[in-house]
Amino acid sequence: MVPATKFVTAIIPISKTNGATAAGQIIDTKGWDYLQIGIVASTADVVSNTINVLKLEEGDTTSSLATFAGAKQDTDFTIATNAYTATTSDNAWAYGIDLRGRKRYLKVSVSPQTTMVIGAVGILSRGEKAPATAAEAGVLNAVYV
Repeated sequence: MVPATKFVTAIIPISKTNGATAAGQIIDTKGWDYLQIGIVASTADVVSNTINVLKLEEGDTTSSLATFAGAKQDTDFTIATNAYTATTSDNAWAYGIDLRGRKRYLKVSVSPQTTMVIGAVGILSRGEKAPATAAEAGVLNAVYV
């Protein structure tokens, strides 16, 4: 059985400096019930230099997105940043989002405290139908074994 999943680029890998924002791609979640987003960043120069903004936004249209209620730093759904920074290995953070009852479009944004390379990928799952082609799965080639 081929799983009903689709890969999406959440943030095209990019180097950002202190305070600059790696604004992600808008993810269309229509036809999917769950989204996992994995955010990765290069090593920090010191433990205290990590990301200072990591947030999700959602909207009914691609032109009007608002911060996801309860999915932003320092609210009831907190992704720790400074507490989990590595200077010798990559840094990774994750969101798991039940899309049922959420708005159609999502976007993740990250701002580092120091220059870091940041990227993110999303995996849409629990789709209404399984992708029939690599393009429908959001990839250049799909190999299922």
